[in-house]
Amino acid sequence: MQAWKLRAALLLLYGCAALGQAASSDVHRSTRPTREELIGTWRLVGMEYAGSKGSTADPFYQAGSTGIIMYQPSGWMSVHIVAPHRRAWHMADTRLPAAVTSQDAQLKAAAFDSYYAYFGTWDLDEESSMLTHHVISSLIPAESGLDYAQSVTLERGRLVFTTRSADGGETIVRRKVWERLESRKP
Repeated sequence: MQAWKLRAALLLLYGCAALGQAASSDVHRSTRPTREELIGTWRLVGMEYAGSKGSTADPFYQAGSTGIIMYQPSGWMSVHIVAPHRRAWHMADTRLPAAVTSQDAQLKAAAFDSYYAYFGTWDLDEESSMLTHHVISSLIPAESGLDYAQSVTLERGRLVFTTRSADGGETIVRRKVWERLESRKP
């Protein structure tokens, strides 16, 4: 299966199968965030992917990926996640169609597979701690118009998204952990 199709299928599965809130414990003290607490810019600090056999590498993102997510008071949001060690290549000064070599095609495919982004609007159900992203446009065109729901908590000042899904009878728990970035003056 092509990487983008697998990525889109996994995202749809994770978003649609989101259930409940992460369990609270002394290790993961969590609170339900308010809308106001989400507003701002957050930096990706980690991703956890676990099943019945323990933690594994996330099949969607590479270890060491970085990212940023922004929530505006107006209801707009944007997210970008980037794999480490992306290969650079020279780009033309214009984006007009040109002859593409097989090397260019490989480099473009690698760039596509190592970057993920979408923007849209967002809603938070504070009672259930369900955060929903309404995708308006995505790097993956098939995601435009989709809604991604996930449980959200604040754990020691960090924003944590949790989704649970079933894969072949096994429950997969996926967590993305974000920390707030301070405002920068222009």
